[in-house]
Amino acid sequence: MVRGIAMLWLLGWAMAANFQVQGEATYEARAPLGTFRGVNPSLEGVVSFEPGKGLLQGRVCVDLSAWDSKEPLRDRHTREMFQVDRYPQACLLIQGWDANQNLVHGVLSLHGVERRVTVPVRHTLEGGRILRFEGEWELLLSDYGLKAPSFMGMRVQDRVVVRVKGQGVAK
Repeated sequence: MVRGIAMLWLLGWAMAANFQVQGEATYEARAPLGTFRGVNPSLEGVVSFEPGKGLLQGRVCVDLSAWDSKEPLRDRHTREMFQVDRYPQACLLIQGWDANQNLVHGVLSLHGVERRVTVPVRHTLEGGRILRFEGEWELLLSDYGLKAPSFMGMRVQDRVVVRVKGQGVAK
């Protein structure tokens, strides 16, 4: 009887867990007058994670109208660039995970364009119930049909650093 209960517990541990994910995304952009960043606290989604088998899949999104750079004019330009009335979200469809290199593979949907991405991600799994993660990658705005904003003739560089950080709670 005890063996049976222990075996069921181990099987449950080995099976994939679904995690309700929340967190934030940040961007860091460069322009002739310096570097600036914006924070977006709306990252959310659901992922299924089975670390023993290196399986990861799911979908996480951010509300593109929620960027805050502490500069209202810059935030307005950012919303205009993303055309948030037409494309309100950016979503990552997670399709796999390379456990040896800590790389998440997926398709990023942004501004009506879908592109395959690979994102280096660090994570911890606490007690099988709390998944904490953070990742960083660079993207080119032009890859997604976005025209970098400009102000007084100074244009933001095409290359932007994106960071994500958050946690998931097992459902």
